[in-house]
Amino acid sequence: MSKKSKILCVILAVIFIAAIISNAIRGLRVGINYSEGISMVFDLGMQYETNDIKDIASEIWDGNSVLVQKVEVYDESVSVKVPSFTEEQISEFVTKINEKYGLELTETDITILYNSNERIRNIVKPYVIPLIIATALIVVYYSIRYRGVKEILRLLLTLIACEGIIYSIHALFLLPINVYTMPVVMIVYAGVVIFVTIKNEMFKKKKKKNSKKD
Repeated sequence: MSKKSKILCVILAVIFIAAIISNAIRGLRVGINYSEGISMVFDLGMQYETNDIKDIASEIWDGNSVLVQKVEVYDESVSVKVPSFTEEQISEFVTKINEKYGLELTETDITILYNSNERIRNIVKPYVIPLIIATALIVVYYSIRYRGVKEILRLLLTLIACEGIIYSIHALFLLPINVYTMPVVMIVYAGVVIFVTIKNEMFKKKKKKNSKKD
């Protein structure tokens, strides 16, 4: 291992340890999709743009995350999730919705649903088995293609390092885990596999070319 590689390993080790300590003390943060809060569900009786509803809700719940989703087949009902609410906020929200769409909704027309925090393990769980299967198949392919342990270890260590960096970013900077987090992890996983495989192929071709010269 070169001096640069050793320094990089030490830096990564320090980052990972700091991330683990941070996680133990502060935990990980989840986005509005998975966080505790309340959902206001009501029927507009017409088509609408989620951004328009979000603008109204964001104005009332200033500084807080707001999640707006269409519900039902005809997309005429809406669910607005916010961290918490007061009676004044609900009343103001209903007033602005009525002004925007020319309706006569009342607070009784809004169904309040209470949402608890989603466990991170439940968010990750659907991806665990596919990742294990994919990794096992890749290891089998590498063992047949390259017939060496070095290539397999290089791939696995690079995967661990890259996924560890993603974890560390979320732990150290409290970057919220949202609906995009696991797809990003999968994209990084695929990118690492492709990158390392290309490097191995180039090294193999170079080695074969040099052996022919000899």
